[in-house]
Amino acid sequence: MKNLWQNINIFSWGLLGATLVLQPTVAQAQYIQRSFLNPSFEQPVFGTSCYIQVDESFIIGWTTSHSSRQGTRSCPVGIYGQAGKIIEIWTTGFDGGSGATSTATNAGNQFAELNAEEASELYQNLCLLKDETITFSFLHRGRSSSSVADVANFLIGLITDPTPTIFGKFSTTSNGTVTAQPVSQNGATIPTVTNNNAGNGWVRYSGTVPYTGTTGNKPVGFAAVSTAGGNNTIGNFLDEVQFAGKPVLEFTASSGGAAESETTPTTNPPKLRIVGLVPTGGISVPISVSGTAVLGTDYDTTSHTSTFNITIPAGNYDGSDATSVFTIPFTVINNNVPQGVRTIVFTIQSSSSFFASSTTTCGSSPTIASSYTIYDDDFVSGKVWNDADNSANNTFTNINTGSETGTNAGGLLNAILVDSNNKVLKTTPVAADGTYTFLDVPFNQSNVKIILSTTAGTVGNTAPAPSLPSNWVNTSPLTTATFNTATNIFSKDFGIEQLPDTNNVSGSTTTNPGGTNTVQVPTLSGTDPEDGNLGSGNSFKIVSLPTNGTLYYNGVAVTANQIITNYDPTKLTVDPNIDGAITITFTVAAVDKAGKEDPTPATVTMPLTALSAAKPQLILVKRITRINSQNLTSIVDGRSDVSPNAANYVASPRDTDDDSSNTWPTNYLRGLINAGIVKPGDELEYTIYLLSNGLGNATSVQICDLVPVNTTFIPTAFNGLTPNDGGLSGADQGIALALGSSTPTAYLTNALDGDRGRFYPANETVPSYCGANINGAVVVNITRSPDLPNLVKDFYGFVRFRAKVK
Repeated sequence: MKNLWQNINIFSWGLLGATLVLQPTVAQAQYIQRSFLNPSFEQPVFGTSCYIQVDESFIIGWTTSHSSRQGTRSCPVGIYGQAGKIIEIWTTGFDGGSGATSTATNAGNQFAELNAEEASELYQNLCLLKDETITFSFLHRGRSSSSVADVANFLIGLITDPTPTIFGKFSTTSNGTVTAQPVSQNGATIPTVTNNNAGNGWVRYSGTVPYTGTTGNKPVGFAAVSTAGGNNTIGNFLDEVQFAGKPVLEFTASSGGAAESETTPTTNPPKLRIVGLVPTGGISVPISVSGTAVLGTDYDTTSHTSTFNITIPAGNYDGSDATSVFTIPFTVINNNVPQGVRTIVFTIQSSSSFFASSTTTCGSSPTIASSYTIYDDDFVSGKVWNDADNSANNTFTNINTGSETGTNAGGLLNAILVDSNNKVLKTTPVAADGTYTFLDVPFNQSNVKIILSTTAGTVGNTAPAPSLPSNWVNTSPLTTATFNTATNIFSKDFGIEQLPDTNNVSGSTTTNPGGTNTVQVPTLSGTDPEDGNLGSGNSFKIVSLPTNGTLYYNGVAVTANQIITNYDPTKLTVDPNIDGAITITFTVAAVDKAGKEDPTPATVTMPLTALSAAKPQLILVKRITRINSQNLTSIVDGRSDVSPNAANYVASPRDTDDDSSNTWPTNYLRGLINAGIVKPGDELEYTIYLLSNGLGNATSVQICDLVPVNTTFIPTAFNGLTPNDGGLSGADQGIALALGSSTPTAYLTNALDGDRGRFYPANETVPSYCGANINGAVVVNITRSPDLPNLVKDFYGFVRFRAKVK
C-alpha cells in the first residue's frame, strides 16, 4: 500500500523532513520491507492531548525491545488495555507534567516516547542489500529539560546484540537545542543541524549510511542512550522516522498474453511491482522491448520506440495492493492479417534510482523480463490440396507432395469452424489457391473442429454436413480432429482430388480366330483432371467380364474387378468362347494416380467376323449304339488319361471331340466306345456323329467308315423304313442318315444310285480318303446340291449302319 505524504523535502536522494502515514495492511508479509511503515506513528488514532502505552502489535509496523508489562494511559480508548511489550504514544498537546508537548510543524497528531518505562529500542525489520547506501530522516526532541539533552542512537541491529552497527548519536533538549552535533559512526554521513529547525522544540536529523553487511532482513531503529533527568522512564520523543534504501522493483509475472483483439491489454498485461520509498519527483523506470512481435505492426508503445520510461510517483510502497503495481502501457494492433503467435519481451533496464531485485524474498533474483504473447485470432486454418497421388491416404499427414496445388473445387467449397455443440462459429469460402482464413476467432474455445462443405455455414446454426462437389472425392477426412483456439492454428490441411473418366472403346472388325486363339483388345484409354491422358503405364479396373469370351492379361485369366497396374496394351487379349461372327463386350474403369476409379465405367466393344469358307472344321465321334435288339443309351466321355484298356479310352487329340465345350446337342452322343465281349452272330450298330465346328461353312462333306474286321456288313438292316433319299425302289437299305436330328431323317440304299449312300464290298475300289478296303466301306455324301450344299456352323447329324460278328 502506498503511504500518504506530507511536507517532503529532498536532500540529495535522502529525506530532510517528512511525515509519512501508512494504513494498516494484512498482506505485508508477502513482500519485503524497504522502508519504515507508519513512520509518524499516526496509526491507530488514539485521540487528542493524551498518552497511551500499548502492546507493540497495535502499532502498525513497529517492534520494541521493551520488556512486557501492563501499560498505562490517559487516552479514553478501552481496547488497548492488555499487558505486553509496550510502546508509548503521545498525541499533540498532552502535558505529561512538563508542559504541553506538540508535534513538529505539519508533523501530524501523534509521536512516540522511546523511553516508555525503560530505556528501549524501537525498530522495524527491513530488507537491506549488501553495499547499498541508505538515507534516513527523523524528528527528535527532549522531554524534561531545556538545557540537558535526551540522547538516542540510530543503529542496525538490536542494542542487545554483541556488536550492533551504530551509525549516529543524537542529543536534543525539550526546546530543540542541539547540545552536541550528531556523532557519525561506521561511515555514516550526517549533516550539522540548527536548533529547533522543525518547530515546537523538534529537530530534524538526516543523512546517509553505507550498508556493507550481507543481504538480508535486518532490524533497523533507535535506541535510548540517556535522558535529561536520568530517569529512564522519561525522555526521547520520536516522530516522522524514516530509513529507506532505494526502492526495489520487478515484474509481477514472467509472462502473459491475450488475443490480438484485446488492443488495450487488460487480461494479464505485464506489470511492475515496487516496494520502498520513492522520493519527491518520483523515479523513471527505463523499459526496453524486444521479441518476435514487430513494433508498429503488431503493437505500439507510448513513445512509439523500443525504449520508454515508466514514471513511479513519490510514495512509500509496501507492495501489498494495487497502488504498488504499475501496468506497462502499450497497445496491440488488431488487423485481419494472419500473423501467428508473436511475443513482446519487456525488460527492465538498469538505473541508479532503484534496485531490480525480488519484491517477495530479500535478495533473491528479480523478474526483470516479462513476455506478452499476442495470440492471433485471425489465423490461417490451412489449405485444401489437390492430392493427385492420394499421399494423404485418408489421414491428415503427407497431403501435399511434389507439384500438387491448392484448390477450391471450382469455387464450391467452404471451410466452417464448428464448436463442441456442432454450432457454426465461423464460415468462409475457400480461396482459389485452396487457402482459407478465419478472422476474429472466439478465443479459448475448446473442442472445436473444421469441416469442408459445399454448403456455407450460418453462424450460430447447426453446421451443415461435410460434402464435396460432384466428381470430387476426399483423400483425407473432411472433418478435423478437435482442437483449442487458445493457440494459433496452422496447417489444418485437407486433401481432395477429381475422379478420372474412361473412354468407350470400339475395336475395328476382326476375324474370329477360332479355337483357343486370342485376339488383342483395343487400347484402353481415359483422362484425368490431375494426371492428363490415361493409357499405357496407368491403371485400369476390369469391372465386368465378357460373357462370350475369356479375358487374359499377360497370359493369365482376368477376374472381375481386377485392377491392372502399369497397363501394357499388348498384354490384354480375349479368347472368344464361340467361333464365328460374334461381338465381345466388357466394362472397364480408369484408375488415377490417387487410386480413385471412374464411377461410371466405359464399355469395350469388339466385333468379330467368322473365318472364311476355306477354313471349315468337322468333328466326328463314333459309338456302338445297339447290340442285337438292345439300344445303348449311355453318354460316355472319351478320355486319353486312362488305361488304353479302359472302356472309355480315346487317344489324344480325339479325346476332346465329345467334350461339352463343343456345341453338341445335349445327350446327343449316346452309345459306347467299347461294348465289351460279343460272340459270333451278335449284331452291332455303329453310329458316326458329325458336327460342323469351323468358322466357315463346310462343303463337299463325305464320310467313309470302314466296316470293322471280324464283322460282316448287314445290307438289309433298314429295309422297308422310310423316308428314303432317292435310291432304287426295292433296293436293300443298310445305311441310316440323320441331318440336324437325333433320329434318322433318311434311309439309304447300298447301291450306286440316286441317294447319298453306297456300300463298297471288301477289296472293291473306294474313294482315296477311305484307305484300304479289306472288309467293306460305308460312304455317305452329307452335302448335296441344291438341298444341302454346305454345313453351317453347329450343324450336326450322324451316319449309321449295322454289322454281324463273324
